[in-house]
Amino acid sequence: MSTRRQSRFPLRTLLLVLMVLPPIAIFAGIPWLKQQPDSLVFLLSGIAAILTVVASFGVAILTDRQIDEWQRSAARFSGQWGWTIGAGLVALLLSFPPFRDLIVATVADWADVANPDQKLVVLAFAFGFGGVVIAQGLSTMLLSIGWALWMSRSPREPS
Repeated sequence: MSTRRQSRFPLRTLLLVLMVLPPIAIFAGIPWLKQQPDSLVFLLSGIAAILTVVASFGVAILTDRQIDEWQRSAARFSGQWGWTIGAGLVALLLSFPPFRDLIVATVADWADVANPDQKLVVLAFAFGFGGVVIAQGLSTMLLSIGWALWMSRSPREPS
């Protein structure tokens, strides 16, 4: 058992590095990325996002193998309600001018624009946020339907 645990340590460490390093590299590289063509920025950001998500799944799988049923139920509960409450909180925060001002100031700083149109920035942020929430909802619905269909197939059908 200790050999098995020791063999997972380098994998877990590698996955944690792959989960954290790409977003840090993107944020650290913002000054350089501002000078690059959009296609390169999107490509590098996409690669960073894919590495982060895949490594996160790997860490989740390794962690799930080591927890008991009580911890799994806590993870399910927090996963389900955390996304819902978090999305509601962002929607609520958008109604407060200081939060909107913070969004505009951050975008102005990152984009090197002195006075961006506040309405346009907040609207773009709201659409982006809404798009993420809609994509999560649709993905959850489709995965739920797919899982139900997969699990309800007859035992004679090949898997």
